[in-house]
This record gives sequence, structure tokens and C-alpha cells, in this order.
Amino acid sequence: MYKIFSVLVLAFLLVACDPIKKEAGRLLTQEYPDLYEAVYARDGQALMEFTSHKDERVRMQAWQALINTPVNDITALIDLATKTDTRESWASLWLKELSEEQIERLNELFIASNASNIGLVSALGELGNSRSLELLLEEDVPPNQEMEFQLAYAIGRLTGNIEANEEQQIQIIERALSTTNSKASQAYLYGFYRTRNDQEKQGLTQNAVNKMIELWKNYYPDEIGSDRYIAALLMKDHSGLVFHHFIDKDFILMDVQLAIEIIQAIGRNEDNDTYAPVALNAFVQHKNPNVVIQALRVIAAKEDFAKEINNSLLNATALNIAVEPHVRLAGFNASVNPEKYIDDLLPIGTEDPYLQGLRYSALKKIWTDAEVFDYLVADIDTSQGLLYSFLLREMNTLWANADDELKTEDRVEQVHNILFTALERGERSFMMQALHSDENVVTGEDFEKLIALLNDKSVVDDIDIFRSVTSLLKNRFEEESEIMITQFYENAGHDLKQSLIAQEWTFIEDSLAPVTFREPDWDRLADLGPSPVWVLETKKGNVEITVDVLTAPATISGMDSLITNGHYNGVAFHRVVPNFVIQGGDVETGLGFGGPDYTVPTEASAAHYFRGKAGIASSGPDTEGSQYFFMHVWAPHLNGRYTIFGEVTDGMSVVDRITQGDIVQRSYWK
Repeated sequence: MYKIFSVLVLAFLLVACDPIKKEAGRLLTQEYPDLYEAVYARDGQALMEFTSHKDERVRMQAWQALINTPVNDITALIDLATKTDTRESWASLWLKELSEEQIERLNELFIASNASNIGLVSALGELGNSRSLELLLEEDVPPNQEMEFQLAYAIGRLTGNIEANEEQQIQIIERALSTTNSKASQAYLYGFYRTRNDQEKQGLTQNAVNKMIELWKNYYPDEIGSDRYIAALLMKDHSGLVFHHFIDKDFILMDVQLAIEIIQAIGRNEDNDTYAPVALNAFVQHKNPNVVIQALRVIAAKEDFAKEINNSLLNATALNIAVEPHVRLAGFNASVNPEKYIDDLLPIGTEDPYLQGLRYSALKKIWTDAEVFDYLVADIDTSQGLLYSFLLREMNTLWANADDELKTEDRVEQVHNILFTALERGERSFMMQALHSDENVVTGEDFEKLIALLNDKSVVDDIDIFRSVTSLLKNRFEEESEIMITQFYENAGHDLKQSLIAQEWTFIEDSLAPVTFREPDWDRLADLGPSPVWVLETKKGNVEITVDVLTAPATISGMDSLITNGHYNGVAFHRVVPNFVIQGGDVETGLGFGGPDYTVPTEASAAHYFRGKAGIASSGPDTEGSQYFFMHVWAPHLNGRYTIFGEVTDGMSVVDRITQGDIVQRSYWK
């Protein structure tokens, strides 16, 4: 009987959900294609017309598309945003340049409303002036938690751009450390935290700091965000107080983000409290690998700490075959006497491209530059693929920092051969900039050799080689190359022409062609539904991301083509920035500078980049491709500037444990 009931309930739920998918499918196949013609053209006027569309979801998407779309008449946009008065309509102003008169208009609109207008509040936070800050601080704390958070963030955002006076600083601190709304508490302090290392900013006054210390002693938020910010703000001059505040917490089990914040502050400080080595000892035993790695890096950078750290703990990382190679190599880098363990060090990470930086950093502590050079040359000679690229980067770094004693005639010849082999393989030029620039490595006699290398290759088959060689010619032989490059340019196809324009040859006057965006498969998106779940399998566990098709259809359509064809399988997380993001999806190179054979537009939204949000990396507006990232922490400076395509709904503990080089073994729709 129970089984029958369960089946009936499931059937009911499936039927109930169908209308949602059906409506999303209708929007995607019937309404969105016309809207996206305006998005792809970045036609501000056309998008403004879509803001009066009969469908609310289309109106919302049109407003969000306006965030990254130039608009000629800002006054008309403000008029329309005021009339519509939604969170999305006000978000359309976030990245626009407003005149002082237009900002004052927003101030007057706020006076006529109040903090309940969270869309207008968000616009003031992004665009406001000193009067905006005064007006926001005059508002009583709203009773609604979301309203308080938005007000707090607007205040916090403004204090990152505007110098708050002492009275305002104290008022903000009092609000932050009296509210029961943990998210709002963190948001109030955002500007102080964000600009804490900015030498051009006045920073908190001593009285404001004293008020923070006084109130923090008895403030225990439900979430760790404000504690992170306060720890970072106080560690420079009051590290002992910070350590004492957390004395009842087990540093070994401390929240990952708080632990990393404290470790990074220890690393920045020139003078630390005597308790700092004790804390680092504990952090080296933390269960999270990123905490351990960060602690070991600080120890490695501060010789006085290395002498005070318990050697048994370093041995437990460097010599412990049970921990991951990343941690072991960080342990060797932090060791006072790594030469004692050279036989243990040498086999670690030899085949992992992403570990070569740590590996060679440890070897440089043991060997002379000449010994490191010889070992690196042997590694390069026997490597392929991504490992070869990362080893080239190590050679570039070694050569850039080497003294003249290392650069003998024989070694110059070896580096010359390595460089030209790399050029023939089409390696990216930025990997070898120091080698390019050395006039002993690349001499005038090499000009003809470089031209011959171009003449021997097919542009269609060897576009990467052409890009690398022409980059070197631009760097070293621009004047001599003019005739040859002009001929190449006149006969080149679209891709090579765009590469040469991007290299900024002085005699090429053409501009880069407008980007052609990938067209979404609207029918396929309708089949996926509005909220499909994307699964990434890693050796550390699975990560599940619920994606938002109606907010980022172009992004998700492109990703779907990569997911269903297995292109994300075997691709590493090439970038891990603790307390910020993990980033992967470079399906082209794995280095973090590549992508797919398509481009999609930025699909901004009015949402915040909270912890767990999933975004798409870019090198500027409308340059998105395949690379994705997941947030460790709230990072509102990304709001409106990068596409949010979904949110991690299962597996954030896995995200926290991912280290650089961890592989996505398999990627698929659930």
C-alpha cells in the first residue's frame, strides 16, 4: 500500500511540474529568440522596448541584459527604471556612468521612498555619492532581513568608494555589531574590508577601531562572514586580540574561510603576535587541504616561523604519502632542511602539470640554479602536452630571474633550441616572454629562421604556430617583418587576421571584427527545462549545480554542447584562489587562457555572487566561453560583471577541498 501511495505522489509531482517546464519551453522557443537578437546586437533601444513585453520573464531578462548594454540616453533609462521600479530595472543602471545631476535624482527618489525599495537602494550602493551615504545611514534598520541586507550592502559598497568620516565609521560598526542579521553584519563592513590594504584610503580611525574591538568581544554571529572581515581588519595591529577572540575554538577544526583569512593576514603582517606560530602549527593539521597549503606557504615565506614550527608536523605533510601531492610539496617548501629528503621529494608530482611550480620551488631551495636548469632541461626534453607547457613556464621563470653566471654560451644554446622547438609546437608566446626578450637567446640571425618557419607551415593547419611566431616577430623584429607580415595579412583568413590585429602591429590599421556569438539551440534548452542539474565527478566527491536556463540561456546552451560531447571530462580546475573561487573548464589548453570555438554574451543578473554561485569567466564583457567558476565566499564586486548561470546545491564541501589540478573525471546532466 505504501509503495502504491509513493508512486501516486511521484506521479502527481511530475504532472505538477510539467506546467513550469512547458511555460519555460514556450518562452525559450517563442519569445527569447527575438529578445536575443537585441542582446546579440547590444541594441539598447530595442532592449528598452522589450521591457514592456507582455511576459514578465521576458521583461526581467531584458532589464538584466541592459546591465551590460550601452545606452545613449541615460536619462530615458532612469525614467523607465523609475516607472518600472523593480530590482532588475534598477540593476540596469549599475555599470552606467551617471552625471552628478542624475545621481542627485536617485537621491531624491530615495527620499521619496525608503529602504523598502531595495532596487533603488542597490543602485545607490553602486553609483551613489557622499550624500547617498548620509541618506542611507539616516534610515532606520528595516524589519525585513532582505531589506536590511540590501541597505547594509549599499552602505558597505559606498564606503569602499567614498571616505566615511569617523562618526559614520562608528555608526556603521555599531550597526554591524548589533544586528542579529549575520548577512547584513558582513555587508555593513564590506567597504572597510575591501579597502583595508589600499594605501590611498584613510582607513578606520583609531576611535572606530576601538569601537569595533569593544563591540566584537560580545558579538557572536550565526555565520562567519563578519568575523572574517573583522579578523582581517584587526590582525595588522591587534593580532593578539584576534587570536584571543578565537581561543575557545579549535584551530584544527576552524571554519575553512575564517582559517584562511587569518592565515593570509599572518602572511601579510611584518610583525606578528607570539601566538602566530602556534596558530600555524594548528592550521597545518587542519582537515582542509587548502588551509594546510596556505599555512605552509606562510611558513615557507617567513624563515623565523619555519624555525618555530614543529618539525613533526612538517614531516606529517612532506613525508606523509597518505596526503595529496599538493600538500606534500607545500610541506617541502616550508621545511628548514628539505635537502635531507631529496629522495622523497623527487618522485612527487612528476607527471602533474599543475604541481610543477611547487615542485621546482622546492628544488630551488636545495640545488643551485645550474643544477635546477639541467634537471629542468631533461624534464622538458621528455615531456608532452600540458606538462610540457608548464615546464616551459618554469624555464621562463628560471631564466628571467637567473644571474649572468648561469647564462653560459652552452646554456644559451640549449634555451635557444628549447624556444624554437616550442615555437614549432605552437606554444603560447606568453609562456616564454623572458626567452623571447633575451637578445642572446634570439639574435638577429634568427629573423630569417623565423620567417622560414612561417613559410614552411600551413596557416589552416598551424594557426597556433603562426600566432606564436608572429608574436615573437612583433616583440623583436617588428620593423624588419613589415613586408612579410603585410603579405601574410593580405592573404590571411579571418582567424589569423584577427590575431595579427590583436598583436597591434603598427602598420595594420584595421580594427578587430565584431564578435559573432554562438546561436543557442532553443529547442534543446526547452528539453532541458528551466532548472536542470549539472553533475561534476571528482576524486574528492561530486558537485551538483542547479542551473538557471531562463537567466543564462546562451551560456547554458554552449555549455550543454560541451557537456553532452564529453569536452569537460578530464579537464582540471586550473585556478584555485582560496577564499575566492575555484575555476575550471579550459577545454582548449588547460592553462586557463583558452576556451571553445565559440563566444557567448555576458548574461548579467540582479543577483549577488554569494558563496556557492556558479559563474562564467571572461576577459571582458561579451567574451565568455567554456570556463566556469564556483564561489568560496560572497564577492559582490563581481555582481553584474560576470554571468551567474546557477548555484552549487550539493557538494560545497567538495568545492572547499578542491586544489589546483584536481580533475573533473566526468560531467553530465543528472
